Amino acid sequence: MNKILGLLILIASVPSVAPAQQSSADKVPPIVREACEERFSGARRIEWKLKSDHNYEAEFKLNGVEVAAKFDANGKWLETETTIARAKLPRDVRATISQKFGGYKIIETQTVERFDRKPLLYEVHLEDVKEVLKTLFEGNGTLVSQSF
Repeated sequence: MNKILGLLILIASVPSVAPAQQSSADKVPPIVREACEERFSGARRIEWKLKSDHNYEAEFKLNGVEVAAKFDANGKWLETETTIARAKLPRDVRATISQKFGGYKIIETQTVERFDRKPLLYEVHLEDVKEVLKTLFEGNGTLVSQSF
């Protein structure tokens, strides 16, 4: 129980990279909602957030998988993060994690698709006893970024 409480305190103390404000769907510009519905026609129960960068993030499940899609105020799609199983991480990404982050445990894995970047990226949240890291990798295992 103390371990769980400690982890919750640690997570709460880590500043968010992009704080978000819950936004009801009626406060999201219609062009943004329409762009989301067009791109993700099967999405239901969409929760909207207004991010600190003034972009809108739609969170929903699609075919049972958690998805977060970001759009600008004009409805332009910017990126999609899709939850994946750890086993779906490319072998090279897993190898880089083992080499560079040996004392860390994987706690979340996602693919990241961006309008301005090919190929697919992989976001992996890692934790050890002191911190939670958010890392971003190319499929070949190259570390693109890391933040706390």
